Amino acid sequence: MNHSLEDKAKTYINVMEDLVDQEIKKQLEFYPKNLKNYINEIEVATYALNRLPSLYASSILGKEKQKRIANKQYQSQIHLAVRQAFAAIQRDPLRKSNPILCEKMVQNEQAKTMLKKSEIILKKSGVISPYQNLSWDNLYRVIRGLLT
Repeated sequence: MNHSLEDKAKTYINVMEDLVDQEIKKQLEFYPKNLKNYINEIEVATYALNRLPSLYASSILGKEKQKRIANKQYQSQIHLAVRQAFAAIQRDPLRKSNPILCEKMVQNEQAKTMLKKSEIILKKSGVISPYQNLSWDNLYRVIRGLLT
């Protein structure tokens, strides 16, 4: 079986990302609520991850092994990197950033929008009842009914 990068649907992960996210949540518990609202967790994670080694895995067994390695060898480094990240990000709390958007998420949102617009058109034209919702599950049936 061919396992090319073109065929993959995210078949590998950086275990360090999950561990950093967990550490961020842990450290955020000690921040006042009003300050939490101004902290961009993605920027904190990015800052910390750039200072830590990657721990990639492509299987469940590999993921567990990398977690054990991280907990044994990198726990204090993760804690320190996240603390430093909070300090660095807080220096400029009003800084604006333009986040990178995941292409698949953008496409998913566009598809949802098009489905909703299609539902409105089909309801206005009487193809579906005003009480029926168009969904990915019934889209094919509705379109097929229109074409036959």
